[in-house]
Formats: sequence, C-alpha cells, structure tokens
Amino acid sequence: MAQRITETELILPSLFLMSLNNDGIITTSELIQKLREIMKPIGEDLEILAGRNDDKFSQKVRNLTAHRTFERDDLAKYKDGYMEITNNGKWHLQENQEILKYLLINDFSYIDLTENLRKIEKNQDKKKIEVFDENVIIQEGRKKIVETAVYERSSTLRNYAIKHFCIEDKIFCQCCNFNFQDFYGEQIGKGFIEIHHTKPIFKYEDEDLENTLFQAINNLTPVCSNCHRMIHRNWNKPLEIQYLIDSINTHGVFTQISQ
Repeated sequence: MAQRITETELILPSLFLMSLNNDGIITTSELIQKLREIMKPIGEDLEILAGRNDDKFSQKVRNLTAHRTFERDDLAKYKDGYMEITNNGKWHLQENQEILKYLLINDFSYIDLTENLRKIEKNQDKKKIEVFDENVIIQEGRKKIVETAVYERSSTLRNYAIKHFCIEDKIFCQCCNFNFQDFYGEQIGKGFIEIHHTKPIFKYEDEDLENTLFQAINNLTPVCSNCHRMIHRNWNKPLEIQYLIDSINTHGVFTQISQ
C-alpha cells in the first residue's frame, strides 16, 4: 500500500506555488487546487472525509496552516486567510529548485514524487542533492542557461545508458524498435536516442558517481522522440511503457508517403 502524503512533502511545492505570484501570497483554496494539479494525488489521499467536502489530500494541505508547519522554520507566514513566502522560504526554494523542477516536469508517479520530496526535507545533513536531467540534453539550447555541472552529469548518465543499451553498436527504441542510424544513415543518426526516466534519479554530492550510474540503469529506458512524446503527451497521466508497447503492437503500421 502506498504511503499517505504528509505535510513534509507539501512544503517545497507550496513554496514554489507561492513564488509564482508576484506578491508571494496564496490562499488555502488556491493552494489546494494548484497542488492537486501538479502532484496528481491517488489512492487513499482521494478518499472523502466523513461529513466533510474535503478529501484526505486537501485536509493535509489545510493542516499546513492549522499546524503552523511553515512558521516552524520561518518558510512562510499565515495572515488574513493568505500564506506568504518569507525570505527564508525563498532561500529554501532556491536551494532545491533544480531537483524540484526535475521532479515536477518529468511526470513521475505520485508515489515517486512524494517519496523524493520526503527525502529532500529529511536531508538532515543538508548534503547537496545532484540531479540528472535528460531535458537539458534534448533541448540543446538549455545548456547555455543551466548549471554546467547539471549538463555534464546528465551527459554522463546519457552516455552510460547508451553504452549499456547498445546492441552491436546500435541503440533501439525500447517501445517501437526504431533505430535512428538505420533510418537516417550513420552520419546523421548514429548514437541518437532519448532517455526516459521511469523513476527520479539523483545523488548526494559525496556519493560515488559510478555506483549511482549503475543503479540508475534500472530506472532508464531508451526511446525514440515519437514514443517519448507519446509517453508524456498527457501530463496528468503519463503512459506506462508496457501500455505503449502493447498499443504499438496492436496499431503500429508505418506507411511511406509516395513522393
């Protein structure tokens, strides 16, 4: 059974949503709605409370103010029906913005999202958490505006994955079996693939990189650009790899257009 969400996992996403407003404030009702959109709760957290309009997820969000969760570490203050991010809250968000962005834009499952948000907040030693974001590779222009270390780590993971998944020096989409080299020719297509992260991948700064890469292979899947887009087409419900494979086996036919 999946672990219920706690107030701990709601801290960073809540600060993020406050920061999106110019005044840095948000109402509890707005916060419930927007957290629901970006976190996509499932299971027991969607159960309606007896005699209430709230489900367990929205009640947990309300507890952020009732239990003064933000005030304990001076991350936000509650006044006149609004929550307002503090300078300390902005600093906490800034320190963790890379991993939060990575977790939110990659359509990870609710369980994986909450589990890793919990790890961030429970990081008692405040070790720096390093992320590997395939999006900085897909969007080549981003390497000019992202931290160089993030780009280099992501490139290292990508190259490690390609080497691992290559078959006779070629790498194929694990969903549709497409190979860029065969289709576009060696000069254009050799070695090109996108790497889908099925679960979040990050390491603490003092952990061994080689061991992290070895463990990460279990949570990576090489896919062509088309299949990757299909996986993430519905932001609220990314496709499971096997579901996409089954759909391709049932419907997938490539028709060449006559010139």
